[in-house]
Amino acid sequence: MIKKLLSASRPKTLPASIGPVAMGLAIAYFQTGVVDKTIALMTLLCSMLLQVSTNLINDYYDGIRGIDGEDRIGPKRETATGGLSRQTVKSAFITTLLCSFFIGLYLMYIGGPTIIAIGLSSILFAFIYTGGPIPLAYYGLGELMAFIFFGPIAVYGTYYLQTLRFDLAPIILGFAPGLISAAIMAINNLRDRATDSKTKKVTLAILLGEKKARALVLLFVMLSSFIPFLDIVYFSRKPLVICASFTIYLFLKTWKAVAQDKVDEKFNNHLASTGKYLFLFGLVYAITLTI
Repeated sequence: MIKKLLSASRPKTLPASIGPVAMGLAIAYFQTGVVDKTIALMTLLCSMLLQVSTNLINDYYDGIRGIDGEDRIGPKRETATGGLSRQTVKSAFITTLLCSFFIGLYLMYIGGPTIIAIGLSSILFAFIYTGGPIPLAYYGLGELMAFIFFGPIAVYGTYYLQTLRFDLAPIILGFAPGLISAAIMAINNLRDRATDSKTKKVTLAILLGEKKARALVLLFVMLSSFIPFLDIVYFSRKPLVICASFTIYLFLKTWKAVAQDKVDEKFNNHLASTGKYLFLFGLVYAITLTI
């Protein structure tokens, strides 16, 4: 059962929660010269738990609504295939949400009203992304939610917990992981476009069609690589952060495949590679900003 729960939690998506935290910590360290390690660890754990919760909620609600059938080309979903009982998956996402909430209480105490607003909205949207009566992912909002919560909100929230002050820089720089997270979501929806179109789920990939959906992924990725230029030009940070922009070239095979290859099970690898790009981008940015 543990192995199946791990499968349902989709650990390959965790770079979406780690990358922006690394960037937020780096920006805070660049400005203050210190990082509170306890707060940093709690921030990372809370972010990862929210990511896992979102994945488990997605597995559960897509399963009970008949979204993930046997004909999907993505990794099998445990609820839909009966690998795990509905109650087991439901208990798992309730547990992870509660854990993120209790860790969040500590962070809310540290960060006050700003982090209370960020924390509670993050928990709420982790649930209503695919849960509740109006699941946002079913109305073409998946990419937007990924951009907001794994981009500007995650980077700024991490930064604020370390500094307790407002700054526009982490919000703008948070566009980079946000755009890459949106690309991850767009690849996921492109892969599932054919099967999702048979259900009540409506995604941008369905609305745009295959050709434009491919272009959307590449647009998100390309735009993300320009954010370090904004950092240098508008926020006068170290020119070395431009190295983060060049990580995009390490995944040229992935971008080429997304642009022209047949949409099949290989898109699972492209999704994972985009997650690696997000992680590497955030790591390189953090290192080059703080050395």
